[in-house]
Amino acid sequence: MTRSTTPDSNAATASRLPLYRNAFDFDALIREFPLPDVFEETTWRAPPERIRAIQEERFLRIVEVGWNNPFYRKRWTAAGLQPGDIRSLDDIVKLPTYTSDDVKDSLEARPPFGDFHGFDLDALPQAGPLKMQTSGGTTGIPRPTLFDAWAWEAQAILAARALYIQGARPGDVMQIPMTCSLANAGWLSYKACHDFLGVLPLTTGSGVVTSSRQQLEIGRRFGTTMWHCFPEYLLRLAQVAQEELGLDVRDLKTKFLRTYFGPDTEGTLRRDLEDRWGCVAYDAYGANEISAAAFECREQNGLHLMEDAVYIEVLDVETGQPVAPGERGNLVATVFFRTLPPIIRYNLRDLGRILSHEKCGCGSHFRRMDHFLGRSDAMVKLRGVNVYPMACLPAVRSDPRTTGEWFCIVERVEGDKGAPRDEMEVRVEVRRDAGSRQGLQDALEKRLKDELGVAVRVALVEEGDLAELANTQGREGKPRRLVDRRPAYQGNTTT
Repeated sequence: MTRSTTPDSNAATASRLPLYRNAFDFDALIREFPLPDVFEETTWRAPPERIRAIQEERFLRIVEVGWNNPFYRKRWTAAGLQPGDIRSLDDIVKLPTYTSDDVKDSLEARPPFGDFHGFDLDALPQAGPLKMQTSGGTTGIPRPTLFDAWAWEAQAILAARALYIQGARPGDVMQIPMTCSLANAGWLSYKACHDFLGVLPLTTGSGVVTSSRQQLEIGRRFGTTMWHCFPEYLLRLAQVAQEELGLDVRDLKTKFLRTYFGPDTEGTLRRDLEDRWGCVAYDAYGANEISAAAFECREQNGLHLMEDAVYIEVLDVETGQPVAPGERGNLVATVFFRTLPPIIRYNLRDLGRILSHEKCGCGSHFRRMDHFLGRSDAMVKLRGVNVYPMACLPAVRSDPRTTGEWFCIVERVEGDKGAPRDEMEVRVEVRRDAGSRQGLQDALEKRLKDELGVAVRVALVEEGDLAELANTQGREGKPRRLVDRRPAYQGNTTT
């Protein structure tokens, strides 16, 4: 086929518009962050000393960027630091951490992007192509994060690497029931497949955009081989397939599922999902600001950190100091591919732990972390005990009579002697075909007391009753697990 041309064959290069194709050096990008097949043969299998050398170089480079950013310069100067004080990755502990609360303060003081970005709307005409994504907003007002072309492409390469190592190949079809919106997850998989893998992406959006029945019909018609979305919705699709289409989703011959298991420490959610779909399901971890930070390889013995792109520390929730190997704490991220804004020692307040520094059976020395274990800022203090709503998952899924869905409600009630007392009710959905519920409530209350360290009430509800509260069954955004109705926390709803 012959394409028509304009009289000026150099029209594109002569344009004064900020064309995306001119916004970054693609060859330089893939030298720094190799494409999936090259990465698997090189950096992925690099010895620890080589990985450390890469981290050292990129860390010092991003610290230089930080000194030119007003948000970091102010915080680092207040901590008594000067340029030149940070000379190696070992010095990272000298830099103060920050949280989403600090970012929110920055946004309020200097809207809409804050001094955290070091960027104003007035600079848009000279900035070149930018993409804005936001946090999910499940714990407050969504926070904007700008991506320049380099970061937008780099994060897609990271996601493509994970998919390639898990088995994605040219000619596969990935269905993405996550809307390409201001949230990042749908875009991440779309670009990874479309731009860097030769995989056909089906961006069907959430169940609100494309009904569950249509999702399945599209998957069957176009031969979907991989799916990417939250496990709750994947289970819902399996249910709809059976009840409404008379279809066993295992007949779709899916290669694998990419999802986010959360604190599925006993593997009950994974086993349920893999059994219903008849394929392997891979866990992943990431956030809006840090993108695809960790993923499971085919060994499935922990989530490999993207060591050459994101440096993860684990710090004690109370003291902010590094924890001993294998201990749980807050995940703190430094991102090597972002400069607008730079991300340097961002305390995500996601709970996790490093499982291993040793070489994996897949051949990689990249460190491995445990499942995402919940959020430290979603913790509730219940009669002197720290309770994490996500920690209910193993208990709720331990009995096959439940749907695996739950929601926690914390309230302040009048105690036996008139003194106020904090109570938590855990509402648990029961399957329609569960049969007798005898002993279920008592068993769940006993196990939750053992695992949470404090007594809670269990209320059994009908299947589907928590769909609105917990934000499941294909709605936009992550599932929610807690509302705190105590006067000081009125209306606080979190993951």
